[in-house]
This record gives sequence, C-alpha cells and structure tokens, in this order.
Amino acid sequence: MVRVNTVQMVGEVRERPFRPGEGNRVVVKVRVHDDESGRFDNVEFDSFGAVGDFAIRLFSGDRIAVRGRLEGRVFDDGDEIKIVANHVELVRRASDAPANERHHHDHDD
Repeated sequence: MVRVNTVQMVGEVRERPFRPGEGNRVVVKVRVHDDESGRFDNVEFDSFGAVGDFAIRLFSGDRIAVRGRLEGRVFDDGDEIKIVANHVELVRRASDAPANERHHHDHDD
C-alpha cells in the first residue's frame, strides 16, 4: 500500500547535496523554519533526473523552494515516510544573503 501527499517548503541547504552510491538519486538536507513553533526542522528529500541534476549543484546556505510528494510505505516491520522532490527552485544563493541572515549551522541543533 502506498499513500501520497504533496509537500511544499522553502528552506536553506544544510550541507552539500550528494549521490549515495552510483545511482540516480540525489539527497538534499534542508533547514526549514516552522512558523507555528518558531523552531527549525531538518528535512531530507530525494530528487531524481533533471531535478537531481539541478540539486547536486546547490551549496550549503542556498535558499531553495521545493515541491514534491510525501510517500509513505507500509512494510511488515514498520512504516517508512520520505519526500521525493519533483521541483526545486533556487530562491537565493548563500553568497547573496545579507550577513545578518547567514546561519551558523553548528549551533542550530
């Protein structure tokens, strides 16, 4: 059984995106502000194909907008939820952010 929901978020790339193994998948880790709690959440998503080719060129601190789907799979030994991006857009390069908006990630957790 597969359940699918849509996801939209804007956040800051936490570390350089990477390809695990030799596959087509690109993993991106993003820091997203939760307006309700005022806290930041760390979110990871997968991207493939042209979206993955774009995502692999992102840098830590880049602000991006992501649209995709939330996939939940039910297995005999538990559930798995992941985000798969079908659109990634660069909002602002880290190097273009004003100094007072640049985050120091080693103190955010």
